[in-house]
Amino acid sequence: MLKRSFFSDVYKYSSLPTFKVTFFLILGVSIFFSIQNIQVINALVEGNGQAVNLDPSMLSSNPVYTVRDALLSSPYQASVIFLPILVSLVYSTHYQFGDDYFSQLLIPNWKVRLTGFIASSIVLSLLSTLIFSIVNAVILFVFLDSTLKNFLELTLFLDVTVRVMIFAIVLTLLALLFVIVTKKSMTALIADVLLLVITLSGILRGISSKIENLLPLIGAKSFAFGRIEGTQTSQLYGFTLLVVEGILFLVFIMVVEMIRMRRKNGKNII
Repeated sequence: MLKRSFFSDVYKYSSLPTFKVTFFLILGVSIFFSIQNIQVINALVEGNGQAVNLDPSMLSSNPVYTVRDALLSSPYQASVIFLPILVSLVYSTHYQFGDDYFSQLLIPNWKVRLTGFIASSIVLSLLSTLIFSIVNAVILFVFLDSTLKNFLELTLFLDVTVRVMIFAIVLTLLALLFVIVTKKSMTALIADVLLLVITLSGILRGISSKIENLLPLIGAKSFAFGRIEGTQTSQLYGFTLLVVEGILFLVFIMVVEMIRMRRKNGKNII
């Protein structure tokens, strides 16, 4: 039953025009970011920083860091900024077009339905992230300056990709939580964008750096980049934060769905 629920959801949501259009839009943006990054890196390596209006000193003295950041930048931006939007738009259709009702008829056990629902969203996010990473790596291999191309290694690619995938899982669960709570694509989308604005604006920094470091994109930044810079938290803190928040989001999703089903069946919540 679980297997059927999972594959049914993967096929259903990946077949939606909304998924296809949004995915290829994100892929296009990711490719654009990749090309822009390569142009900047190549210009700085060649000492032609004026062409991109940047100081050559901005380039890391460690070529491995430069290549690592190039492997990370585009897939990371696509996965942490745009994938939650994709999840919100696609999976909110479950509550908008009667899919929820028909799913209950086909699979009466809500735990099985929810597990397939969650697993399918994670798998689609991971596959999307992998595609973004592979496309970015191919572009780097073709166009990156020859002095840096020698540092493109499979182990480095896998390390960066796995880290981005961990981010993708956590943010997918968060986006799914917004979807299950609101049941509306626009409301869930607003929640995603609002959280992103709060993160990027640094507004929480003025309140408390400890609170700000609870945000995945802030507290786990060193984990994403594979090194600590400035006042960033440790990589271990970042990894632990992502694991704990991923578990919490998963628990919240299950609790919200359990409460909804109990209310629907006329049972006591407690």
